[in-house]
Amino acid sequence: MIRISGSQLHAGRALAGLSRETLAERAGVSRYSILKWEGSSHATPHIMYQHLMRTIEAIEAEGVQFLDGGVCRKRPATPAVSTVIASEGAAA
Repeated sequence: MIRISGSQLHAGRALAGLSRETLAERAGVSRYSILKWEGSSHATPHIMYQHLMRTIEAIEAEGVQFLDGGVCRKRPATPAVSTVIASEGAAA
């Protein structure tokens, strides 16, 4: 299990392009809780764990991945593409 710091939560929200209000609405938590979590470097109280998990899931649904000690935007899967360009002067 990865421990997520307040700064990682803030960075993840920013990468996802979500305001605190929007994230709070999607996660079903209060904006104040997100504000407190983002400003904290302490562990989240056990009673708030489910709320925090819903918040993290809402951020991850926007394509953000939390890593051990960091956060990044997930790369979209790139489809295999083959391109053939015909040239009139090319030998057959």
